[in-house]
Amino acid sequence: MDERLAALILRIDAIATDIIVPLRRKIINEAALLQLYAALDEAYLLTRHEEQLDRELASILFLIYSQLVTQTNYVYDKSPFVPQIGKLQGYIRKLFGGTLQKV
Repeated sequence: MDERLAALILRIDAIATDIIVPLRRKIINEAALLQLYAALDEAYLLTRHEEQLDRELASILFLIYSQLVTQTNYVYDKSPFVPQIGKLQGYIRKLFGGTLQKV
């Protein structure tokens, strides 16, 4: 694995904690999500020509996404959650490539 990608995955993992911990209290950490999206843009640039996405990166993204969806089920006002779910879906599709976009 490329050293830049390994460092980026560590950074995304730390950001994930900053997102998930408040989510358990039904709070969206928008600053951390913005950091995540910036890091995912960088990850895309590093992996856009790769055949496979790193498993650790995929698992972190799945964890964040699943926590967003899960916590949405426990709040009355879903309006802060829904746009973030959609945006993260878009980033995941972008990272995984065109295959998912044709489904």
